[in-house]
Amino acid sequence: MKEKKNTPAKMILFCVLFAIIVTADSLLVINSPYVFVRVLNLFAVIGLSGVIGAFIRDFFILKEKERMQQK
Repeated sequence: MKEKKNTPAKMILFCVLFAIIVTADSLLVINSPYVFVRVLNLFAVIGLSGVIGAFIRDFFILKEKERMQQK
């Protein structure tokens, strides 16, 4: 079985994708006339922001592991 590894390029791609989604949802939160849609999209923005933060944290952890293996 092939092991799945997180590479920096893959993680950066996911961060960019999530950032685009968060930006689009943020615009919906600002421009939506309906309170329900605003609240729902606000929860989505908060959740996706947490996911982006986790990916960035994993990116730095991965980078540190690679640096330790090179020594």
